[in-house]
Amino acid sequence: MAKPKKSIDWKAVERDYTKTALPVRELARWYNCDEKAIRLRAKAEGWVRPGAETPQPAPQSPQPLDALVAPIVERLRELAPDEPATTPDIVERARRVTLRLVDELEAVTTRKGELGEMIDEALAGKDNAKQRESLRKALSLSERATVLKNIALTTKTLAEAQAPAGKKAAAAEDAKSAGLGSDWGDDLAMPDARPN
Repeated sequence: MAKPKKSIDWKAVERDYTKTALPVRELARWYNCDEKAIRLRAKAEGWVRPGAETPQPAPQSPQPLDALVAPIVERLRELAPDEPATTPDIVERARRVTLRLVDELEAVTTRKGELGEMIDEALAGKDNAKQRESLRKALSLSERATVLKNIALTTKTLAEAQAPAGKKAAAAEDAKSAGLGSDWGDDLAMPDARPN
């Protein structure tokens, strides 16, 4: 014969739910009932846990994106110089950044062993294999070679931008003036005017 099911003292459950910080799982074990039943009853009857009496602010409707971005754009306009940057200014700023990057690369290269030890110490005893691997990869020769290659490309681009006229422009200018003042005349302008 099955034992009759013991009734649950819901008044006592409500008292403990609203007056103590006992987890619902512990309350369910103490009163020999299902924790889901306690949660459903608490929701249905509006029981409030201690510390949850402060009402939560109603969610605000999101602001339009324009309202959020407008102050940032206005601040950027205030910070922007009145005159647009000229090519020599941009080249000089880029050159300074490139030199700082070279200094950083040199520091990483000369202190590679120390940085590796610092990574190991910082992550000692932690199960962060992915983090350790990504930090080690940043110190690897291939990563440093890629950085150096990018710096070299940047330096070349800056040198070309700073040159008054590149080799191609100088060659084109020479070609335009070739033959001027001679019997041949301007070779490029009048190809039919050449003597045979």
